[in-house]
Amino acid sequence: MDVAIITGGTRGIGGAIATALARRKVRLVLNGRSEDDEVRTLLQGLGQLTDVRFHAGDASEASTSAELVDLAVSAFGRVDFAVPAAGGPNPGRATEISFDQWMDAFRVHVHAVFHLFRAAHPALAVRGGAMLMIGSVAGRRGCPATVAYQTVKGALPQMARALARDHAHEGIRVNVIEPGIIRTRFHAAMTPEAERNNLDNRIPLRRFGTPEQVASAAIELLTNPFITGETLAIDGGMSMRMV
Repeated sequence: MDVAIITGGTRGIGGAIATALARRKVRLVLNGRSEDDEVRTLLQGLGQLTDVRFHAGDASEASTSAELVDLAVSAFGRVDFAVPAAGGPNPGRATEISFDQWMDAFRVHVHAVFHLFRAAHPALAVRGGAMLMIGSVAGRRGCPATVAYQTVKGALPQMARALARDHAHEGIRVNVIEPGIIRTRFHAAMTPEAERNNLDNRIPLRRFGTPEQVASAAIELLTNPFITGETLAIDGGMSMRMV
């Protein structure tokens, strides 16, 4: 059976991808910053569907990626899928954020992806596995007051294309999924006014997405053996809208 490593795999989109994979009997190695009651409840539920291991740690550290791969190989003997889903908001204009905040966005959203690919590469190359990066439609278009977040999310499609090209001969596929506004904690602070503006003026389908809808598309990008170097927006049409 296949094995997946998912950082940020205990909540939101990462948790939904973990659940979707578990239903396909993919064995899981999940990462989060800590193991609280909510995480333990999720792990218990996933454990009824498949074999699960959990490792707490900072996904932006190279050592955490190495530990996750070691755990997957020691527990299950292989790695087939790598999903760096850990992340978070990085608000502020260039004149408002510190250089440390700027670099933190890169550590969480770019360096963490690089570390996981490097650590997982030998195992992924054995059978021709796949990595799926979690981008954002914010990386496609100008958005107000999120310069660091837009920059790091905009970097992921090019990283994916570079990795996909460099490692295609090993059978490794690399793709990106770019969610729009999804009902997770990430958007929990949205004001009623912003919510109404998004529904009326920004999203042609006039509804927000769910983590499960993102996970459904993620499964296709992970498992379809003829898709690589691609970026898929799942945003209700928001990124195509011109006015």
